Amino acid sequence: MSLRVESIGDAVVLTIDRPETKNAIDKDLARRVREAVRLAEGDPGVRGIVLTGAGGGTFVSGGDLNEISRAVREHGGPEMVLGMYDDLSVLEASDLPVIAAAQGDIYGGGCELMLLCDLVIIEEHASIAFRHAKMGLSPAWGGLTRLVERVGPLEASRLLFTAEKVTAAEALRLGLVSEVVPTGAARERALARVGRIADNARSVVSAHKRALREVREALRGDAIERERAVFAEMWGGPAHQAALEAFFKGRAARPPRA
Repeated sequence: MSLRVESIGDAVVLTIDRPETKNAIDKDLARRVREAVRLAEGDPGVRGIVLTGAGGGTFVSGGDLNEISRAVREHGGPEMVLGMYDDLSVLEASDLPVIAAAQGDIYGGGCELMLLCDLVIIEEHASIAFRHAKMGLSPAWGGLTRLVERVGPLEASRLLFTAEKVTAAEALRLGLVSEVVPTGAARERALARVGRIADNARSVVSAHKRALREVREALRGDAIERERAVFAEMWGGPAHQAALEAFFKGRAARPPRA
């Protein structure tokens, strides 16, 4: 199963478990995330959601390039990828606090998933890279808009234009993440945060999250729709197709693992 769901204390823990793709996001995973969040919302004993990944190497590597490449080869439009936002945006839309416990590196669409969460706890060895430009695309799930909200237009421009990696320490300095913890500690720290949140009335915390979300939405206007329109323009273009071909050619050239 691509998503493991556990109830631990006051929290529901969602663990992305797709080792064959470095925890990439596909349509099925996005749907499972939405369903799990909705179930958690219906349980009055749940006070927060922790989103993490299996394995120590990668939190989320981005969108599933196998699924994306297939859509491009079959001359499909960008609707498949854009439509996944309807499922993933439940993380921000939910009245339950959502904490990302990033136990590994975060790339591309994984950065957009991270930005949908209310708090981000990252382990000290991990890095973050908005690799969209390397793939001939721009963000599809509101990541550009939320990146500007988090770090401002100057740093957002640097991260998007260069696609360079930033360390966990730099991510904290920029305001991309809430906290940096030792390797192996992100999940437990996130659970502890949910425990502290549970000291307050669920209705009050939910009201705060709702107010924060509505303020951001008022300030955004139609920014996310404009951002997604740019993604649609780039979908299947020469740079996108060349990036996909280079990725799969490079993967075919790598020796098989023992």
